[in-house]
Amino acid sequence: MVVLVVSPAMRNRDSFPLSTYPIYAHSRSRLVTFDTVEGVVAGGDIERLSLEAIAQTDDPLIAASVVSNAIRNDDADALCATVAARVVAPVQRVEVVSEQHDTIEWLRGDDSVRGRIVHAVCAVDGG
Repeated sequence: MVVLVVSPAMRNRDSFPLSTYPIYAHSRSRLVTFDTVEGVVAGGDIERLSLEAIAQTDDPLIAASVVSNAIRNDDADALCATVAARVVAPVQRVEVVSEQHDTIEWLRGDDSVRGRIVHAVCAVDGG
C-alpha cells in the first residue's frame, strides 16, 4: 500500500487514482495580483463591493472571472458602468482595478497593497 501511495511522486506522474497534487507542489510568489471592482467614498477611502454588486453572483470565482475577462477584453468601461448602476451612496465612484498584494501582510491584517492599476472609473448616480 505504501508503494502505491508513493509511486506517483517517484514517477513524477499525476493520474487517477493516485495523484501528486501538482497544483500544490510548488511555492508561490508572495506577491499576487487580483482584479476587482471597488467603490470609492468621500475622502477617497475604498469600500469593498459585494460579489452581488460586482457580478450578480455569490461565487467568488465567477466574480473574479467576470472582472478579469472585462479587463483582458478591454471591456472595463462597460463593466464599470454596469457596477456603478448597482451601487448606491455613500459610494461616489466605482473603479475597475488590478491590485498587487503581499499575501503575508494581507493574512496579518496589515496594509498589503504593493501596486494598483486603475482600468476604468465611473461616477455613481446620486453618489
